[in-house]
Amino acid sequence: MRFCTTGIGGSTSVTVTFQNLLDSWLIAGTATNSYQLFDLVKVKRVTIRAMPSRAADIESVTVGIEFPGLVAGSIGAGNQTSNSSVGQAFPAFATLRPAKLSQSAQWQPSSTQVAFVLRATNADNTVPVGVIIDVHLAFKNCADISPAAISSAIAGATPGNLYFGGLDGGRLAATWARSVFVPRI
Repeated sequence: MRFCTTGIGGSTSVTVTFQNLLDSWLIAGTATNSYQLFDLVKVKRVTIRAMPSRAADIESVTVGIEFPGLVAGSIGAGNQTSNSSVGQAFPAFATLRPAKLSQSAQWQPSSTQVAFVLRATNADNTVPVGVIIDVHLAFKNCADISPAAISSAIAGATPGNLYFGGLDGGRLAATWARSVFVPRI
């Protein structure tokens, strides 16, 4: 999945849950109700890239990825990485896999457990717009799991159509990072 930051929300970081990841690819049941297309998700790798804004005369941008281990033995292994750009010459680039034996690297159902945290900030501590985020995921379904409803309400969807949601579970007008795939909602 590929996402692009919008600058909405004013925060230079976002916490992504497994529910957010499963909400990012959905099917509309009605114009206002939708369901996760898949039941389980596994994070393979996260990559983030950014350039400073030439229009705003920003000198650098810093990006980062973390698989936090906030709950002992629960999800991440506490590994993290970050990188900063050097003007317009070198983009900020960071990529990270979850630790092999951490729960972040295993199949996860829809839950509010933290999958990973992303950071992106301009040198003046503003939120950069246009940061590209690639989240390499594996999805699967299970016959014993009923489709889960999407956590954020939709509007104007065509029943039966597939849509792509934001990385943080927010809808298009309110998401920190929108999907670059269409149709978005």
